[in-house]
Amino acid sequence: MSLLDTITKAVGQKATIIEKRQIADHTFHLKIQGSALQALTYTPGEHLRVLIGLDKNSSLMDKVRTYSIWQYDQANATIDLAVCTHSKGVGSRWIQEVQPGELLYFVGPRGNFTVDDSGDYYVFVGDPSALAHLYEINRNLSGSKKIISFIYADQDMDFFPDVDGCTPFSFYQQPQNPAQTVIEQLTSQVNNATGKGMLYVGGDSRLCATLNRYFRHSLHWGSRQIKTKPFWNPTKTGLS
Repeated sequence: MSLLDTITKAVGQKATIIEKRQIADHTFHLKIQGSALQALTYTPGEHLRVLIGLDKNSSLMDKVRTYSIWQYDQANATIDLAVCTHSKGVGSRWIQEVQPGELLYFVGPRGNFTVDDSGDYYVFVGDPSALAHLYEINRNLSGSKKIISFIYADQDMDFFPDVDGCTPFSFYQQPQNPAQTVIEQLTSQVNNATGKGMLYVGGDSRLCATLNRYFRHSLHWGSRQIKTKPFWNPTKTGLS
């Protein structure tokens, strides 16, 4: 084990992987449990920095991956994570190899793409890489909020239900970055909605940027009504 791996393990928290199963064509569900998860300060929508491949000869950038907290159960000291494998990179290889019973080292929770309960209605847009994150935010909204959604993938086998088995979002079979289709689909629904809206867009950085501009400049939404999180960029590797 390298000195870097030794330091990383000393700094990070740890939990045990107690469940791993494939839930969609490119997504695995991991459940972790441990005493470090008993009293986390957590806001729904935060993520963990997960440290992978610590005993392998690779760079620190390759050993740190960001995974959304799909559900935090404080009473049972568990966290559910959804790990997508579209990139076929280091994280994709790791999730294929890792098994229940192994330790997982992490830092967090942290992040700003979190629940804001001040809206009257919510617009959720994203691909499967953001789906678990958007489920977590939606599940932690109070009362009865109107939901408008556009979750897309190029094949139906990439969609999966929430941890409670529900499917509150609308699924569409679309290619990467279907910006114009999303705008056409959402505009009339948003214009017919009443009260304060909140937009959450996760996934492709190009779609995040396009919808941010459209909602601010064409629909005249304020910046505090818009939350975006580029989970991935087609021209970039590494942390999001």
